[in-house]
Amino acid sequence: MKTVLVFAGLIALALGTTIKHNLKTKEVGAEFVARQKKVLDLFENTYQLNENDEYYTVGKEYSIEANIDNYTNKKAVEDFLQLYRTGFLPKGFEFSVFYERLRDEAIALFEVFYYAKDFETFYKTAAFAKVHLNDEQFLYALYIAVLQRPDTDGIVLPAPYEVFPQYFVNKKLIQRIYGVKMQKDNGHMPLLERFGVFKENEDWVFYTNYSNSLTYPNDEQRLSYFTEDVGLNSYYYYFHSQLPFWWNTEKFGIFKERRGEIYFYFYQQLLARYYLERLSNGLGEVPEFSWYSDFKTGYYPFLSTFLYPFAQRSNNYEIHNEQNYERIRFLDTYEKTFFQYLQSGHFKAFDKEVDFHSPKALNFVGNYWQNNADLYSEEVTKDYQHSYEITARRVLGAGPEQTNKYMFLPTALDFYQTSLRDPAFYQLYSRILKYLIDFKEYLTPYTKEELLFPGVKIEDVKVDKLVTYFDYFDFNITNKALLTNEELKGKSNFKFIARQPRLNNKPFTVTLDVKSEVSTDAVFKIFLGPKYDSNGRQYTLEEDWSKFYELDWFIQKIVPGENKVVRKSTEFVFFKEDSVPISEIENWLGEGKVPFDQSSFPGKLPRRLMLPKGTNGGYPFQLFVSVYPYKGATKEDDIFKNFILDNKPFSYPLDRPVLDIYFEEPNSFFEEVVVYHEDASYYYESEVSHYMDELVKQTGNKYLYKI
Repeated sequence: MKTVLVFAGLIALALGTTIKHNLKTKEVGAEFVARQKKVLDLFENTYQLNENDEYYTVGKEYSIEANIDNYTNKKAVEDFLQLYRTGFLPKGFEFSVFYERLRDEAIALFEVFYYAKDFETFYKTAAFAKVHLNDEQFLYALYIAVLQRPDTDGIVLPAPYEVFPQYFVNKKLIQRIYGVKMQKDNGHMPLLERFGVFKENEDWVFYTNYSNSLTYPNDEQRLSYFTEDVGLNSYYYYFHSQLPFWWNTEKFGIFKERRGEIYFYFYQQLLARYYLERLSNGLGEVPEFSWYSDFKTGYYPFLSTFLYPFAQRSNNYEIHNEQNYERIRFLDTYEKTFFQYLQSGHFKAFDKEVDFHSPKALNFVGNYWQNNADLYSEEVTKDYQHSYEITARRVLGAGPEQTNKYMFLPTALDFYQTSLRDPAFYQLYSRILKYLIDFKEYLTPYTKEELLFPGVKIEDVKVDKLVTYFDYFDFNITNKALLTNEELKGKSNFKFIARQPRLNNKPFTVTLDVKSEVSTDAVFKIFLGPKYDSNGRQYTLEEDWSKFYELDWFIQKIVPGENKVVRKSTEFVFFKEDSVPISEIENWLGEGKVPFDQSSFPGKLPRRLMLPKGTNGGYPFQLFVSVYPYKGATKEDDIFKNFILDNKPFSYPLDRPVLDIYFEEPNSFFEEVVVYHEDASYYYESEVSHYMDELVKQTGNKYLYKI
């Protein structure tokens, strides 16, 4: 990093100052504050019980069975108790929702949380679970319950990387935490500083970077600053928590008619964003693979749980092996069955009849590939364990067979917190997306009349210079350390902080000059997509409509004459501020406030990841801007009016194959933009050692050495 931000960080290190986040907050009442504090306590000290906290006393004494009348679904409580009596996942074991028994237990626990008739019962049930059940399984169910219960609406959830640090940082950093925890009072500062560990006031700061070629024995190493970003991986975790694949919309009532569409939209947007990052790093298309050939891309995650290190996959890994014969036969059949459905033009089974020429069929197609609880009836789903996604994750993860119902050697693809780190994830979901796009080819492209906005013309689009850089980001990883009873009793006056360079971008403004002959509400959409492929060939929208992702979506009144529409990047609707740590949330609660984005839109992508990295000399992309008449959301979507602005499909008008000529209409506009990167081309040029000399100059500390 060559910007002044580096030196600001160095000065902060030298003076022992803390960064104060300047973020938007919202005011909350006393009852909300009390509930928020109780929920936050349940997330602290992930793998330890604090006998001094209120939850411990409540959870120790509470009986779910004795209070069964305090739940609105007694059958769900009875099902949970039956599983509980036969034995739940013990404490200290890893939890993954992709294993059947572990998933059944987590769902049963979630339903007890969900059907608690009031907040007090919910809190007591959660306290019981924290005291008696597996920590990760409990937190999995708690995240989902807090997001779904009406009486916890707006409650701020801690960032997953603060709750599960071991899934977001490499084992090397975890080992340093353990070492400092055992020897922090011995005063060996020069030795610690050589390994990027510094003390700031009472806190311990660990400089950390991303995985190198030991983890990625291939070109994928260039992307680790993106695929290992703590905000990106939290984004994926929230996506699952907000709409789990096992969630039955008939039962819980949310997005029933658009669930499959959401599935397609999420992965299309994620992969489009990933693809632009590949272009910035000199990489081309996402590699394809065959179930019957060696998988070329290896991955050696230096991640570890309490029990086991993560399984590793070598380059040219033989996936079609004896362990996987049956699984690959299933995967191959599942894919071919889908093509048979497409060729016949319809699907008929399980009391469903689907016409693949109808746009509404996307809901079924998305459900088919996710193999979620809405694809079949609830009874069938409960006994139907052959999920395409889960089976494919098992094959590509390269882990050995389970030894029993609770023990497995983890792989990166076993957890939503770590999946995005593995290059195989993008190759798998790119494969799934191609099948979804095959379905889209059956849809009739929008006509000129459907796309035209009569009387409205975008005359020009101006964009500020687009600049990215790396800056240091601090996040609390104390939950990975085991504290003494005295430290727990005093809420420990020190924290372990990971300090990592993360991609960021300078704020920018998009200005639209719009000429109108009418006075009306209009919907504006701004997309970013590739201009050229990795070989320098110019893209056409007709070929690559699915490689664009949405930056913004908003409604604005336009009037006859010239309209100047100014949109700041800080206003873009699909992005949010970085999450703040629990300690800062508690400080805001003291003022009767909570962070706005973290409370209202926890599942959005961090704003710092809005733009691809670009290059030092500038990498060309293109903005696509569309304006069309506003028509309100459908009645079904009305309860989600804060998220769904109109009645169009997600990503409209780039939600299906297009004809280039129709996007030359006056209400569409393409503008070439260039993204410049102002720091080291690759993250590993920004290792801690790179700054030791500068740090010595700033601090005069003679004990600082180059690593």
